[in-house]
Amino acid sequence: MARTESMTCHGFEITTQSRDNGRGGWIAHVEVRHDGRLFATCSPDTVQPEWLTEEEANRDGLERGCKFITHIKTGGEDRSWVAIREHAERWFFRIESSQEAEQIVRDLHDR
Repeated sequence: MARTESMTCHGFEITTQSRDNGRGGWIAHVEVRHDGRLFATCSPDTVQPEWLTEEEANRDGLERGCKFITHIKTGGEDRSWVAIREHAERWFFRIESSQEAEQIVRDLHDR
């Protein structure tokens, strides 16, 4: 059974669960939530690194999730909804298309 690991980063809950990719490597699936609301997911099988162990893949998923949130919060670039979504795609994250996700981005601006 796959092990799930979680951490909090800048008020976001990052959860990762890895799976065997069938070629001897492990790939992490990452979910980022804010106040219980799903904000972003990442599961890019074709571009992310493969890890030799489930633990390494989970650790990488948590680190990537935290770096993604840190960059959104502290980056000096445009933080409009469109820019945040475009930035997420560069990091291979998919930001949810919902009013809740848009509200999370607005909340980031207010802090």
